[in-house]
Amino acid sequence: MIGDSRNFAASNMMRNIFRLIAGVDWLLLAATFFLLGVGLTVLAHEGSGYATKQRDFLFAGTAALLFFWRVPYIFWTSKVVLPALNVINIILLIAVMIAGHSALGAQRWLALGPITIQPSEIAKLVVIFTLSWWLAFKPILRFWDCLYTIGIILIPAILVFKQPDLGTSLTFGAVYFGMCFWAGAGITDIIVLTSPLFSLICNALDFNLWLIFLALLGSGLIIFWRTRSWSLWMRFVMVLLVLALNFGAGVARPHLWGVLKEYQQKRLTSFVNPYADPRGSGYHILQSLIAVGSGGVNGAGLGKGNQSQGAFIPERHTDFIFAVIGEELGFRLSAAIIAAYALICTRAIIIAYRSREQPRGSLMAIGIMCMFLFHVFLNIGMTIGIMPVAGVPLPFLSYGGTALIIDLSAIGLLMSISTMNPARKKEDNW
Repeated sequence: MIGDSRNFAASNMMRNIFRLIAGVDWLLLAATFFLLGVGLTVLAHEGSGYATKQRDFLFAGTAALLFFWRVPYIFWTSKVVLPALNVINIILLIAVMIAGHSALGAQRWLALGPITIQPSEIAKLVVIFTLSWWLAFKPILRFWDCLYTIGIILIPAILVFKQPDLGTSLTFGAVYFGMCFWAGAGITDIIVLTSPLFSLICNALDFNLWLIFLALLGSGLIIFWRTRSWSLWMRFVMVLLVLALNFGAGVARPHLWGVLKEYQQKRLTSFVNPYADPRGSGYHILQSLIAVGSGGVNGAGLGKGNQSQGAFIPERHTDFIFAVIGEELGFRLSAAIIAAYALICTRAIIIAYRSREQPRGSLMAIGIMCMFLFHVFLNIGMTIGIMPVAGVPLPFLSYGGTALIIDLSAIGLLMSISTMNPARKKEDNW
């Protein structure tokens, strides 16, 4: 009897181990830890003890990954937990404005005893939880549903923007648009919602370009916007309202420009023409372009980059770490890094598709994908001169404790969603 009970316990333990292993998304983990390995290796050659501190953050982040993986993702959208998370989130964002630490012109860090956190990073996950709960029960069936949903991101986005942190506040927008689209919003709905921003950009670049944009916007919406739910007369009225809003945005552009801090204004103008002020606002972009261009196919070698080791690249351990990678490790590894990010985003989309019968999990996976994709596009884009400098870290590579822990927590959430919504036998399991 004793032998039988021992055999049964051993076989039961083995079944649990195999079940646990079967629930692991190995491709997702491989891409994640490849990026972590590259990040630690590069930081080790940057000095100042960044690699040692990042290793400590990695231990905490790995624990967070395991925690969020093993806790059912539905727990974070429960009736008790979700309101509590939102209250804590708002309190932290307000506290950082009152008693936060400042660095590089921004007040984003808050000391809680022996640790320092960045509440804006935590806010991203809380917003994803809240949007996934709301859209799961109230999917986008009408255009007005998109407008109601904006309220979820409005307060956190304003509080983060006031720190000021333009990059993270824009991340909320990227997550919002991606999750609304997945919940049923049409492409034309997204175009309408984003059109005032494009009106501001076109108006700033060229007045005639702005007029062309308004003409194309109006004609396109008349033809394609909500053709099944609105009559031609209703679409005509709504298009007039949208054009009036866009016209107002263009006219108000000089006044809205003053809302931005001076350094944010310089970053946007230097993005258009960095050579106008090569020693000032354009310095970041130009030095980054020199570093990436000089790396070639194979790179100069770790610790051998002239731009990075000569400290010509600013913030080379955080915002501009990809410029260091491009210079010292070259195009091949840079392309492998982009492929790893593409794999993470692809896995997130596959997990979301598999979980389509469980809307909260599906929407949560899409929100995480949008968060990663926007950060990668904005960060790498600013290092190669196709996006303005916005102070957004590169996931898993940039130095920073709160960002790393939140990013690994997001991977744990994807693992939890995948485990609770396994692939069907006939589905593509790539």
